[in-house]
Amino acid sequence: MPTGIDHLQPPELVRLSHWEDRNEVRVANWIRPWDFAEPIDVGVTAVPIARAAIKPVSAHQGPNALRDGRFFFTTYSIDYGVDISDLVVRDIGDVEIPLWDIVEAHENIYVAARGLFAHEPRFFPIFVGGDHSMTRPIVRALHEARPELERVGLIQFDAHIDCQNLDDAGPHNGTPIRGIIEDDNRVDPRNIVQIGISGFVNADYYRRYLVEEQGGTIFSTRDVARRGIDAVLSEAWEIASGGVDGVYVTFDIDSVELAYAPGTGAAVSGGLTPWQAMDALFDLGCRDLVVAFDLVEVDPARDPQGITQRLANKLLLTFLAGFHHRRDGG
Repeated sequence: MPTGIDHLQPPELVRLSHWEDRNEVRVANWIRPWDFAEPIDVGVTAVPIARAAIKPVSAHQGPNALRDGRFFFTTYSIDYGVDISDLVVRDIGDVEIPLWDIVEAHENIYVAARGLFAHEPRFFPIFVGGDHSMTRPIVRALHEARPELERVGLIQFDAHIDCQNLDDAGPHNGTPIRGIIEDDNRVDPRNIVQIGISGFVNADYYRRYLVEEQGGTIFSTRDVARRGIDAVLSEAWEIASGGVDGVYVTFDIDSVELAYAPGTGAAVSGGLTPWQAMDALFDLGCRDLVVAFDLVEVDPARDPQGITQRLANKLLLTFLAGFHHRRDGG
């Protein structure tokens, strides 16, 4: 079925569970392809891009890996005391990604995301990647399609600062935050907060660029380990949401400790724990000011036994648990 939005195709993979207990809703059967007519609460769009990664990765296979793994999960979380089955969540489809032209790929992402942000009636947009370069064109699309969002904050979970210069083979997955800052898209760098930045995988040059030159804020993984995720997120939210009309949340799976998330191109030790990540995303899902969410850099080719895919699915569902709480006025 055509989507009616440029550069957006129906889902490449539809995974159903042929077995289901009558009292236990399987996520594979719950997140169905969207017909673009049914009113929905949340739309999940695949962005299968990998060519913009600094090192060879298979992150373009990430969205289908998550789709394939949905049969394992149900809609009930005993941890957060919520069953999200009454949310209407649909698979929007896949953004068309050309094989060789990164600039064209980013333009396709921008055009498709702009169409989704402008769609009426509106739904909450989630984008699943794919390498992290996709976040820049999505934020640009948000600026174009939602003029009421006069100022936007950004919370990024990542092991990397992603502010490398755009001249050395950019744009790539090490440049999205630099690009967002340089674009005219109503994102004030003083409202950019990074959580989970790791040691020995960044340059002080780019820390100085973001923090000292642009006024952004970084919380390292050591900050989180010493202070706790609740304290860090509380301060991060105060900074990112100050004086803005909306906050964009982007989650790079490489922010998580490599023992829990080996299936990504730049997995490092000393990262966030799954519980730190889940509690943070539940909290952010609850917040009315959060206007979009993306999850990036799952690489199934590096993911033995689907460890990372299962964590990514659980992170996505945990964000939706928070969104359910928000929708019900919690």
